Amino acid sequence: MLFKGLVTILACDLIFAIIAIPLILRKVPRNSVYGFRTRSTLENDFVWYKANAYFGRVFFISSFISALLIVFLYFSYLGPVQNFLEASIAVLVAPPMVAVLLTLRYIRSIRSSHR
Repeated sequence: MLFKGLVTILACDLIFAIIAIPLILRKVPRNSVYGFRTRSTLENDFVWYKANAYFGRVFFISSFISALLIVFLYFSYLGPVQNFLEASIAVLVAPPMVAVLLTLRYIRSIRSSHR
């Protein structure tokens, strides 16, 4: 059961990293499906590309951190399986949430300097 959790989290982290690459490379035009979509990013190409490139970078880094944490947790964990699954979900969710919060702060700084 622990191994399934490890593989699942690593697979999700890989998918997150793959999703981040086109954003980092500024290959995703404004759209309503893919990218960091806020009112500010959807209203302005400059903000869209800057914010999404930033988000892509921090999302990619957060995926890498999550992968490292789950590997560390897997090889050092000694508690009940249920606790491992709960911890692995936190390891998967927390780093991308930090990326989202950092990006929201970055968008505010772009908007204030771009005006």
